[in-house]
Amino acid sequence: MNSRDTLSREWYALYTKSHFERKVNDILSKKKITTFLPLRRGKARIAGSFRFTKVPLFRSYLFINISLNSQEYYNILDTTGVSYIVKKGNIPCPVSSEIIESLQNLVEKMSSEVSVITQIKRGERVRIIKGPLRGTIGEMLKVDNRKYKFVVNVGILGRSVEVLIPPEYVISI
Repeated sequence: MNSRDTLSREWYALYTKSHFERKVNDILSKKKITTFLPLRRGKARIAGSFRFTKVPLFRSYLFINISLNSQEYYNILDTTGVSYIVKKGNIPCPVSSEIIESLQNLVEKMSSEVSVITQIKRGERVRIIKGPLRGTIGEMLKVDNRKYKFVVNVGILGRSVEVLIPPEYVISI
């Protein structure tokens, strides 16, 4: 891979068949394609009963980092379980690396316990400045005196991820 390929690489959302997220992620990883499958703790039906385990944050979606002008693009489309790369019109639509980094940060370190009141309003775009999610950018969904509901919105998927965050950890941007 030359430096020009590295510069033209972008993140894209990949839609998979139902319950194929992990399998597609494993196959693409073996093909040396950079992937990101955000997982969260949740209930899954295993052997007829519900158990707590890691489940995909977005059902039927995972993210890939590729150059559209490469053979990787076609290798991905030929992978078992892959339905399509998310597009706007006929053109694959990239997901900003800022959103991917924020999602990675959220799934790695989702927890908060401290509370203080600040002056951030609902719907405001904010950055976390303190704690394990420092640097994450998103939108303030709910404001109360003890905790905020912080949201990272992945517009291309029409989905959001939310986490409770202490108010003193957030600044308006």
